[in-house]
Amino acid sequence: MRLTTHSLTPLALPAGLTILALLTACGGSSSSSSAGVVAPPTGTANVLITDAPSDDWSTIQVQVTKVTLVHQEDHAKEEIAFSGNATINLIDMDSIGDLLAAAQIPVGNYDQMKVSINTDPATMSIIPEGSSTPVPSSQIHVLGNGVIPVAISPVLSVTSGGSHAVQVDFDLDHPLFINQTPAGDVVINFQLKFRPNPSALHLIQLHRNVGSITSLGTPAGTFLMRTRYGHNLTLTTDLNTLFYDVDNRPFTAGKFPDLAATDAVMVASRLQDDGSLYAVRVWYCTAANAANLPIANWSPEGHVVSVNTINNSMLVDNADGHPRLVDIDADTVFTFQQNTAIGTGQSYLASVRHGFKVTVDVKNPLAVPMHASTVNIERAMDGGYIDSSTTVTSLTYGQAYLNNFRHYAYSPTFSWWDYAQPTTASTSVPAFVAALTGAGTTRVMGISSLTWDTGTLLWDASTAILLPVRLPLATIVKNYDATAGTMQISYTDLITNSTVTKTINLTSAAGGGQTLVMKIDNQNGVISSGLDDPSNWATDLTTSATRVWLTVVPNADGSLSAYSVVVLE
Repeated sequence: MRLTTHSLTPLALPAGLTILALLTACGGSSSSSSAGVVAPPTGTANVLITDAPSDDWSTIQVQVTKVTLVHQEDHAKEEIAFSGNATINLIDMDSIGDLLAAAQIPVGNYDQMKVSINTDPATMSIIPEGSSTPVPSSQIHVLGNGVIPVAISPVLSVTSGGSHAVQVDFDLDHPLFINQTPAGDVVINFQLKFRPNPSALHLIQLHRNVGSITSLGTPAGTFLMRTRYGHNLTLTTDLNTLFYDVDNRPFTAGKFPDLAATDAVMVASRLQDDGSLYAVRVWYCTAANAANLPIANWSPEGHVVSVNTINNSMLVDNADGHPRLVDIDADTVFTFQQNTAIGTGQSYLASVRHGFKVTVDVKNPLAVPMHASTVNIERAMDGGYIDSSTTVTSLTYGQAYLNNFRHYAYSPTFSWWDYAQPTTASTSVPAFVAALTGAGTTRVMGISSLTWDTGTLLWDASTAILLPVRLPLATIVKNYDATAGTMQISYTDLITNSTVTKTINLTSAAGGGQTLVMKIDNQNGVISSGLDDPSNWATDLTTSATRVWLTVVPNADGSLSAYSVVVLE
């Protein structure tokens, strides 16, 4: 699911969600000790990174240099989970984790992690959507020192020999992550956030790893690979693992006994619920033929690009963003999150939609087109404009002039919240509808997780998150009042072409719900920017401010709550 924004806008309202995760597998560094000193017991942690796509940018490439875990009892004490130079395009990592490294972490409790990013613009590649030309490094401006602390809650408790997981998102959804000025300068303010684990580790999708085999068969059926980031991973295989010998083209079916140390290898893997790393598919060849590895070819996990119910086929993005055609047959089995049966046959293709995240098992991975034996819907979501016709019985996404309405009943466990304040989630459907009504002519956007209703054989909305929506360029017509926590703005409604005046609520309390105010100043071509402390709002948010961009969510009383305010001076 991709929700479009425009230049000089907070980037990438959620389309799907973005992860920096610590997951379990074998391998990694080991502790050393001096003579007579016993090394402390450790557990295993692996570092992954992922994020969401954007329609504003085709590339946001950054370099992660270190990830450390911070001891709960002593924040001056840190353990290195990853160290290196991992250059990653965040746009490619939509809900698919790139496994960076394994590490042995001393037993203990960890309530914070720190992620270090190279802030040198020369190490970054920022390319707008629809362009092939990167933003010049001289026009990239990074706020901060590149070390981002993230609170871990609940606390990560590492046990001796145990397998553990903790997830953190590169938060491209954050409206202050990346902004572009009319002159083309890009301001980056790295944002990361904690992400709770899914109900089972196997639900986390992993990007394919590329590297070389270093050893085989300890224990039997396993191999150790050295990744492109210079770290070791141990992978298990079984009779269901598919092997491909890519020394020659076309690829031929392979087998585990043909693997050899020093072979170049690419692995599509899956995290097992016990924390082990299982190889689903293995492509291998001699080091001299490493260019044969199908980096841009099929991955069994990806997003649905389009569905064709006439020809019974669908296009599915692989992990590298290259869509592949998959035919649906009369015996193709459809499931939801592994254990909920949807149905068998071509008619159930109509239950799959653009933006769904699927795992596809194919009958012959070398066939063109491929034919699906199973389609498991890992994540079903919808989002975009929430239509004003939404009622207490039906949530409606879409726009009338496009005639693309999608109606969903509310699931029994339905909840909704303001994107900035997930801890205030409400289960009241009437309150949700009242907030939509209060928006008036202000457009409302949201995103919903869907769940399969085995009774109606339809998708129900299990959540609705009200997303911050950018208003047109506005002026402040009534100064910020610190006592009331409000100000008034005026802008031209682009639909009615009329002037709209709105009361804006700002939250100055500490925590995730605080309104974020950023000032961007252009003095003779020199760009400066920074977050504005609430103590300065009464001075900076006045009628003398030149222009302001706001992202807001609606309230039932017709006012708007500001998630972010960008002041242009």
